[in-house]
Formats: sequence, C-alpha cells, structure tokens
Amino acid sequence: MLVRKARTPDAPGVLRLHRSVLDEGRFFITMPHEFQVGVSDVVRLIRELDRSKNSLFLVAESDGDVAGFLTIRGGALQRLRHTGKLEVMVSAEARGQGIGRALVEAAVQWACDHTELQKLGLAVFADNERAVKLYESLGFREEGRRVEEYLLEDGRLVDDILMYRYTRA
Repeated sequence: MLVRKARTPDAPGVLRLHRSVLDEGRFFITMPHEFQVGVSDVVRLIRELDRSKNSLFLVAESDGDVAGFLTIRGGALQRLRHTGKLEVMVSAEARGQGIGRALVEAAVQWACDHTELQKLGLAVFADNERAVKLYESLGFREEGRRVEEYLLEDGRLVDDILMYRYTRA
C-alpha cells in the first residue's frame, strides 16, 4: 500500500471508490442518488486542492487501485485559513488493513509541516465506533456534538460528533 498525493489520472478510481462507499448507505450524509459528481469534477477538485497551501488530496493505492482517499479542505476565508476539514473514505474490501490510519497519519504529518494549518477538524457519525476510536488514537478529541442530526432510513436518529486536533503542540 502506498499513500501519496492524488494526481488527475486517479480521478476515475477515486470516483468509483466514492460511489461504492456511498452505495453502502452508512456513515456519510450523502445518499447515492444525491451524489451527482463526474470524473471531470474530481479532476477539478484534485487540481484545486493541489493549488491551495492549506488543502490536500491523498490517495492510498493498493495493487494499482485506489483503496482509499483523504481530503483536507482548508478554510477559504481569512479567519478560517488556519483550519482544515478532513474527509476520509476507504473501500469496504480494504477496511481493517490500516489504510484509514495511514491516510490520517500522513495528513496529520503534512498539516504539522505546513504553517498555514493550526487545526484539523472532522465530523463522524456517533455510531461509527471504529472511526471514532481511530481518530482518538491519532490525537483527535470531541469538540461538540450535534444531537440526533441525521435521520437514517430505518428511522433511527444518529448524533454527529465534531472532532478536532491541533497541529502545533
């Protein structure tokens, strides 16, 4: 497995992975039918994040395929430029193999090496216990909670946990 910066030829693999994770119907707020993104949109995002000093797009490559990806989207406004929001997706087949950990570790290291970012944040479904434990093990702490924020198809309401970690000691 190799974690590296995304390149435009990764766009089809990233898109396939994104769609397959959303098709699972868990842990992300976007429903598959709501995801109206094409390869050109992913190419544009890879280029946009690559040009930004406070943003990053990583992929985890396994056997030549995109097995996971992570984005840090840095704040565009002056008062938010020091913050970056993480999003992580790992294919169902690749989960439990350390890909999510490797992606987040690489992103944290990158953020710590870049003076623009002082704080990383993310949102995670409260019942995604594996992800919460992973983030906690990497120094993220609960910052807040949006109680019963998401209504699932089975009628259950799930909290949204907001987590953060500083990039400076």
